[in-house]
Amino acid sequence: MVNSPKVSAVLLSLGLVIGLVACSSGNDQPEPAAQAGGSNSESSSTPRADDDFSQEGMVVTAQCTPAGDSGGGTVTLDGWAPQGLEKKAHAEFQLPDTVLITSEKVRPGTALEDLCAPTNLTSSNDILAIRSLFDRDFTKLAVVIQDPKSMATHVGYVDRSGKLTDLTGEEDFGNTPHEDNAAMAPDGDAVWFTSDVDGDDHIANRPIGGDHKPVGDQPIEHLSEAHLFVVGTPGTAVASSSARLSPDGKRLLAEEKLLDVKPGGVIDPNAIEQAKTLSCGESSSGVPVGWIDADTVLCSGPDKRFSTLDIAPNATAGAPILPSNDRNNYLLAISPDGQKFAFLSVKEEKRDYYVSDVKPGSTPTKVEPPAEFAQMIDKLFVLDWR
Repeated sequence: MVNSPKVSAVLLSLGLVIGLVACSSGNDQPEPAAQAGGSNSESSSTPRADDDFSQEGMVVTAQCTPAGDSGGGTVTLDGWAPQGLEKKAHAEFQLPDTVLITSEKVRPGTALEDLCAPTNLTSSNDILAIRSLFDRDFTKLAVVIQDPKSMATHVGYVDRSGKLTDLTGEEDFGNTPHEDNAAMAPDGDAVWFTSDVDGDDHIANRPIGGDHKPVGDQPIEHLSEAHLFVVGTPGTAVASSSARLSPDGKRLLAEEKLLDVKPGGVIDPNAIEQAKTLSCGESSSGVPVGWIDADTVLCSGPDKRFSTLDIAPNATAGAPILPSNDRNNYLLAISPDGQKFAFLSVKEEKRDYYVSDVKPGSTPTKVEPPAEFAQMIDKLFVLDWR
């Protein structure tokens, strides 16, 4: 996959949604997040109208303002109307100082590092990992909590009121807990995590309700620097550098591999390594980078022109979508109905923003980003387009 330059995706996504509003479908309304049960999970109050991120036709952006070098800060979410860019929703998560936001080593790991100390704001893999920190409607944020004295790491979540819930809880006599890479189930009912158990990596989840005892503990191999994603409902944990769930929830695209999804299970790096590679054809055709529909992916690569590919066996990539060009083009968003996509086009120091149909031979339309958003470069991640 071609690496993206360090340019914020927000300008394109916010600027282009105006042109893409006609592509949004009423069928894209997400289901409300499940309410957490148990005495320890009574967290946020009912969201006000301006806190409602379940609305359709919304682009959701996130940014982080760290409080220190390693822990604490503020995560800000905003939802923008596709037409006119009116702000439809706003929420903030206040992170206590014990919440880990950066780490000098691979372990403990947290996707908050990609948000609070970013190195590439257009990295689709980082954006996917950051999205997995939140539940479907952005009411809870999964976090890793570090004890500065014992260096124990716990997992939990912060709600919009700023309340921190430590799901790992008090330590019993025995080994110091080392749990990290916290990721929230989309329905908000559990936090998944990785842990170091006697030198071996494990994946499990702690339910938001009840006694929070680990569920589904499973050893995995080769965690290395992989992110932890949770996709679908019931949540499926994926240890990988990327995870894109098909619109019907039946298949997963991870590291150019195609896998069937078992709801509530775990997909580890070993399973991904053994899965079938989804090839877009010749090397110039690139690699699959997103879903158009349940049976079709979008390919991007060094030919700079994009194409679509049916995932059926022996299928070949379609004709190029874009005209021949000498620019570097990076996918930033696919419309909810899969009929259009937005991309950043770069030539030397010049950066332009385009929208195109997914049909072969389409002519992309250049869109000038609103000037008021110019100050957002290098600050925002676009996490969702619903």
